[in-house]
Amino acid sequence: MALLADASGLPNPRIELGQRRWWGTEISDIIVNVEHLEDSECQRLGILGCCSRATGVLRACCVCCTFAVLLPAICLVWGSELDTSTYKEPVMAVGLVLLAISCCLCCCSLRHTCCEGIFNLPEPAPLVPPLCKTPGPTLEIKKLLLVYNPNAGKRQAQSILEDKVLPGLRRRGIECTAIATESVGHARHLGMTLPLVDFQAAVTLGGDGTFHELVNGIFSREDGQQIPVSIIPLGTGNGLSATLRQNLRRQGEEVSVWAEMDAILDWSLDRISGGRVASVDLLEVEVMNRRILAVMMVFFGFFAEVDVVAEPLRWLGPARFDIASVLMILKQQAQNLRCKVTLADGTVHEDSLSTMGASVGLTQHFSDKLRSVPQAQLDDGLAEFSVLSSGATVDQTVAGFLQLPNGAHTGDKDVWDSKQVTGVEITFDGPGIFNVDGEVLEHDGFLRIRVLPAALELLVGEDEAVSAGPAEEAVLPAWRADPARWRMLLLYMFGCMSNQAIWIGFAPIESDVMTEYGVSATFVNFLSLIFMIVYLPANFPASYAMDVWGCRWALLVGGCLQTFGAILRCLPADPVTARYLVMSGQALAAVGQPFFTDMPPKIAADWFPAYQRVLADTLASLAMPVGAAVGFVLPVALGLRSMLYFHLAWSALFLSLAFLFFRAAPATPPSPTRKHHEGKSFGQELAAALSNGNLWCLILSFSCSMGSFNTSSTLAAQLVGPFGYSADDASIFGVVTTFCGVLGALLMSIVVGLTGAHKAVLTTCCVLCVLFALLAALTVIYVGDGPWGLELLALAFGGLGFSAIPLMPISFEAAVMVSQAGEGTLAGLCMSGGQLLGIGQTLILGQLLQSGHPRLAWILLGTLFLVALLAVSVLDANESLALPIETQIESCTSCTCTKNLIN
Repeated sequence: MALLADASGLPNPRIELGQRRWWGTEISDIIVNVEHLEDSECQRLGILGCCSRATGVLRACCVCCTFAVLLPAICLVWGSELDTSTYKEPVMAVGLVLLAISCCLCCCSLRHTCCEGIFNLPEPAPLVPPLCKTPGPTLEIKKLLLVYNPNAGKRQAQSILEDKVLPGLRRRGIECTAIATESVGHARHLGMTLPLVDFQAAVTLGGDGTFHELVNGIFSREDGQQIPVSIIPLGTGNGLSATLRQNLRRQGEEVSVWAEMDAILDWSLDRISGGRVASVDLLEVEVMNRRILAVMMVFFGFFAEVDVVAEPLRWLGPARFDIASVLMILKQQAQNLRCKVTLADGTVHEDSLSTMGASVGLTQHFSDKLRSVPQAQLDDGLAEFSVLSSGATVDQTVAGFLQLPNGAHTGDKDVWDSKQVTGVEITFDGPGIFNVDGEVLEHDGFLRIRVLPAALELLVGEDEAVSAGPAEEAVLPAWRADPARWRMLLLYMFGCMSNQAIWIGFAPIESDVMTEYGVSATFVNFLSLIFMIVYLPANFPASYAMDVWGCRWALLVGGCLQTFGAILRCLPADPVTARYLVMSGQALAAVGQPFFTDMPPKIAADWFPAYQRVLADTLASLAMPVGAAVGFVLPVALGLRSMLYFHLAWSALFLSLAFLFFRAAPATPPSPTRKHHEGKSFGQELAAALSNGNLWCLILSFSCSMGSFNTSSTLAAQLVGPFGYSADDASIFGVVTTFCGVLGALLMSIVVGLTGAHKAVLTTCCVLCVLFALLAALTVIYVGDGPWGLELLALAFGGLGFSAIPLMPISFEAAVMVSQAGEGTLAGLCMSGGQLLGIGQTLILGQLLQSGHPRLAWILLGTLFLVALLAVSVLDANESLALPIETQIESCTSCTCTKNLIN
């Protein structure tokens, strides 16, 4: 066989491909120990730290902060302090102009991230069958070798093996010998040394890394013995299993290992017992004159180095990978490659590339959630060579990464370039690292990769056999996001804001209401408090309407109630009759309130795909504080009578728009989970929710935090009044609270959407609530209206908004994860707790304030925030948010489980 030429066209002095010289146990010589990598080694391998070459990024950040934040803030603050209008108005105008320009530039620079990555991802890539050829012969599997990683599955592998896997194999008539790996590389050693003649197949229980080691061990055997292999996914990525389960996505099913553990295990065991064998491709990687096999993918550059860059940030947990990725994207670090690729038609192309990262892949999925190579098939004899361009902007790159879950990233050729190849030779500028199926290895500056067609016998299932066909038979997903979803969300927000404005409208003009209707301060407080009282009996009918009738009819009922209530408040009458009409109108609007406040998780689930649900829930929930903020401003700006008519016009307009334009359901299901949702009856869902301990922890935490926050909003003027602050100051605090709350909710929703860390974010928000409530209490008690008192109190209220408002959408989404009840039911239970506690808290704080004990009122607010923190701290995230497997399955007594190495 002729030697392959290098990038210069000269014969390469390396060994011939196909020569049987493998990296066996000696592979430890080139394995990069990420946890103990010295700085000198990083420098030798050309790996930059997370802060290396960050001068450009820091410079850009400083410029942005200076011109977009610091200068506008200085102008606005300085202008507000000036006494003469000659200078005050121009300075304020300059600040506003700078702020407007900064916002426009920010939106322009993030247009791809927002429009194509967050709010409106492109359509998913067509779903390609995992196999292009029908599987070959069927074997009868009676004896099975199972190699498992005891640390896999969040260290639950041993219990899953004993309680699930072994009994399942026994029921299928398969005798199993199970061996636990003891260290990194042990599965490779087992594959090289175990007598395979005693088994019909070998299976791994764990992640893709364990499977990679076993396959490489089997191919490194001196006796040449090989048997079919398979995998039971229990790792972090599970890319191979996600690729095989792509056929289920084609049928409209959701595919997630940790959300469907029982189904995944049954699916894996059926593939083993079925005995269908498909011959799939492997990647042969030559590095340092020896060979190693890749089952899934080989990565270079950015994709391989992110593990090393993230290592110093280990204290951040899994979030370190997201932070390291963002830092590397911001730095736009390019790597020069000289590539020689053999295309599918046999032609050879040579090129020099400047790239942030590249990969050669066989599987569609790199992980359970990332569909990085949407066109790949396991047995077509081709690999996908993908390159991430260094010429793309940060905005384009971030948008491309956000499109990875649905495979839409390959549509933008300015960011991703992909071609089908049978072989690749890559020459680097010097030594470095690369990643093979999740294993970080060292190279000497040259890699040679080729596809080994039909090299591995893999056990596949009936679905894969039936769906086998060429990539041209790819089908578009049966689910896709309806473009009308944003209009539906805006309509809901418009109506919800009107309801919240009606709720809070009388609080800022308490004295005017008392004079107009001849009532006491207690009566005025009751106009807002009635929303909390009526909420409890009205909540369950509203939840029933949402989960049974749908969002449209629930919104129409709520809109009718608040519109009729607004009409009653505007009817002309004498002061005595008018006060009762106003109270009746408030009561009707209060009955309609749960039809709005319980809807955010429901409208998010019905209309939005999974990747946008947290964001949609957040935006829907933000309508409540924004509506309340508008409700604070309207009475001061318009006066009592004009405010009532404005509320009526607002409510009537929403009702008309909802009747004409709000649709009952999207044209297509937004996700597989909504397409195949089969809910229980309302009573069964409610009973199941009430028996869920983790849900009660969420309800308690939500009730204490949101109850305290709503009470502080309702009684803001009375809470700060005894310490020398005016009603205008209270309005300022309300606006600051809402503005910071919007920012906090958007930020926290992005964090939860990217990480899924519901408990961590909830805990962080509760901690911040306690700290800012403490700051507010100390400010009013010890500083009062003295120097910096207004600023400190504004900071405290802003911090409370930033940390408390995000609790609503995140708690709603967490409740959906811990319970299988309907979204409206769960939101109603959470809101009921908040309203119930808010009633008692408002009454108690009102009495404390009237009796001259404002300090005790502030102490009570802070105490309840502390209780919320304690409640969320006892939430069992592993048991609830990870949707675990049940372990009450009969134990296996007839299967052999050997934990020691078989000689």
